[in-house]
Amino acid sequence: MSSQKELIDSFKKVCICRSIKAGTIMSAIRDGSLSFEALRRKIGVGTGNCKAKRCRSNIEKRIKDYKDGQKEEVETPAT
Repeated sequence: MSSQKELIDSFKKVCICRSIKAGTIMSAIRDGSLSFEALRRKIGVGTGNCKAKRCRSNIEKRIKDYKDGQKEEVETPAT
């Protein structure tokens, strides 16, 4: 069920001004863009008309959630 939710979420626009979808953002985060500024340089988030007023908090939450998930994987060894 969660993979289906993730798939649907990947098609949602996060950066509305630039029409950048969550899947594109998450792909860039997985490729190493681990800050809002890095994502801005790589894929152009936050460079639209609103200058990130609508999307920045959502994008920063995605970055934080990804980093937290990475920490959990390191702290919990695989069995």
